[in-house]
Amino acid sequence: MVPNIKDATITEEQAIALFYQRNLGLIAARFNVDQSRAEEIIASAIPNPVFSFYVSELSNQMSKNAESKFLPAITPMIQQLIETAGKRGLRREGAELGTEAAEFDLQDVTRILTNAVRHAFYGLLLAQKNLAVAQDNLDRYRQIMDANAMRLKVGDISETDFTRIEVESFKAQADLDRAQTALQQARTDLLLLLGWPENSFSLTAADVWPEAKLMGGVPEEDQLTRKALEKRPDLLAARVRINQAGKNLELARRLVYPDVTVSGAYARDPGNQFTNTGQLGISVPLPLFYRQEGEIAKAGVAMNNAELNLRQTDQAVRADVIKALSAWKSADSIVTRFQQSVLERIEKLRSAQEFAYQKGAAGLLDLIDAERNYKAMMLDYYTALANRSNAWADLVTALGEEVK
Repeated sequence: MVPNIKDATITEEQAIALFYQRNLGLIAARFNVDQSRAEEIIASAIPNPVFSFYVSELSNQMSKNAESKFLPAITPMIQQLIETAGKRGLRREGAELGTEAAEFDLQDVTRILTNAVRHAFYGLLLAQKNLAVAQDNLDRYRQIMDANAMRLKVGDISETDFTRIEVESFKAQADLDRAQTALQQARTDLLLLLGWPENSFSLTAADVWPEAKLMGGVPEEDQLTRKALEKRPDLLAARVRINQAGKNLELARRLVYPDVTVSGAYARDPGNQFTNTGQLGISVPLPLFYRQEGEIAKAGVAMNNAELNLRQTDQAVRADVIKALSAWKSADSIVTRFQQSVLERIEKLRSAQEFAYQKGAAGLLDLIDAERNYKAMMLDYYTALANRSNAWADLVTALGEEVK
């Protein structure tokens, strides 16, 4: 269900649902499918008959029969083009394949743009985390300043140390301002993909990173590559277009066989000896000077291009899987190290330095250094989470499937 965006916190799935409904690029891609279906209807159409009506002998002086009293001759005629050698069937089959390829193209556009939505969502979530770290850092320095303001009055600390705390507080405020600007930019990037829903300027991302785990462990590259070669819509579209090019090539070769135009007419001429007569005619173009060599050559080039595009797409799919898997493994290992060893230690170190400073066992520089290290490590951790999420989204995109 698409949420009503008004001071809303949306999940990744809700963001993707909004994207499917409102993204202009995706809507334009759907129009291509509709156009292909219209071309399929055109290719399947039987040529309409041509009706002609002739009136002759408009002058009574031209009539040899005096009793005709100026009755003109009339000739209604019907002409019907009959396509030979199965050309209409080939056009219909080629158009059907074109529609199938357009549908795969739509899936491919959806695959690529959905990945962009995920990246934008993770970017917004990262900006929110960075803002929270910057706000926490500023609050910490304000607490330290409030506590040391009393100590400054009684002479427990020097004015130089208090000034250092003020400077760090100013830096923390500047970091917070930059984090707020980055948050607004990240929100704008996501809203641009979502088609700018109404009342969406307070949109926030749900505080949930994707699990980013492969079922059954980490498969081998060959296994994932085979999976991608079976599912990637761009590769499926390339395969269909080879079949379509083959149909078009065969159609071009059959253009050598001329189509037949059958005509039938009824003539009523009161001025002739035989007043009512019927006519039946057949017309066939003779391929004596031109035998569709240009069309056949053009269709052959299109066939070669389709085969080349298939090979290029196949190589691109393999490269995408290998790069995405490698990036995900690296990002996942970095996040694992943070979670297993770094986070707990850096939190304990900061708390220990604050306690030691309050008891006079640590200096101000040690406290400031601990606050800086904590902030830097938390920013690195959230960046690593965002990188792993993006790498996971890239891997899912490279495999040509959605996260279940």
